[in-house]
Amino acid sequence: MELELKTWSEFEGALQTIDAVRQERMAKTGRTLRDPLFRGVGSSQWGLETTLERFYQSERSDPNPSLLGYYREIGACKPAIETFSGKRWDRLLELPDFEQRIKDSLTSSLWLDMVLMKTPEIYEYLVYLRHHGFPSPLLDWSASPYVAAFFAFDSPPKEAARVAVYAFLQDTACGGSADAHLFVVGPYLRADPRHQLQQCRYSICAALDRRNIEWVFVPHQSGLTDAAGLEGELFTITMPVDARLAALKQLELMNINPFSLFASEDSLVRTIARRELLFRGRG
Repeated sequence: MELELKTWSEFEGALQTIDAVRQERMAKTGRTLRDPLFRGVGSSQWGLETTLERFYQSERSDPNPSLLGYYREIGACKPAIETFSGKRWDRLLELPDFEQRIKDSLTSSLWLDMVLMKTPEIYEYLVYLRHHGFPSPLLDWSASPYVAAFFAFDSPPKEAARVAVYAFLQDTACGGSADAHLFVVGPYLRADPRHQLQQCRYSICAALDRRNIEWVFVPHQSGLTDAAGLEGELFTITMPVDARLAALKQLELMNINPFSLFASEDSLVRTIARRELLFRGRG
């Protein structure tokens, strides 16, 4: 369902519409539908793409990177990241052990999320990399629609006419497919503070490559229907870019700004600059 809004002031009503749909479907089925997750993007033309999908997309030879190949790459980077960050991920499996676990899981018909859950530090490392700019198969969401709205309006591209906030409503009666298994991780992980500040959740979508007997990352759109379940749905709320100032000013009053979401010196300076140069004297 797409909710096309004319102004920022209609955003609250759109959230109420989504909640009304959720309540109606729960009453009809007697099942619990999970609280929706939200993702904001700076253009309504953008889909649900991970940073790994967007990373030099036209130059990559393989559009669907393999899990084992990606694990090898992030493992090779780990010593340098630990050296400069002061953080350590000592419980990560070595590549041969991880590869064996994947092979064992496939013979046992275990879903990928069940395999990764056996070593939570894998998720923790993936989340750290995602928050610090490493191309990632994780798609980040927020439990807060207002945090998502901030990311939609924060820095939209010049060519954008409308921004979008996606709301993912998931039924507890949901499934998966070996052709596209989408699952959600969170909320409680030992991760970068931004994880908690932004009320983050993360989704991963992977498919079983039967020829090579391994998992590969695939676009989220291919796994959304099964992951949403019988009564779930992906909602799209779009708003005009010229609602940006009104949105950012109201979100600032809710203490949703770059500094509250990133807690870094750079984000502090950006927040102060926005207050002084954009908000002051603008009504």
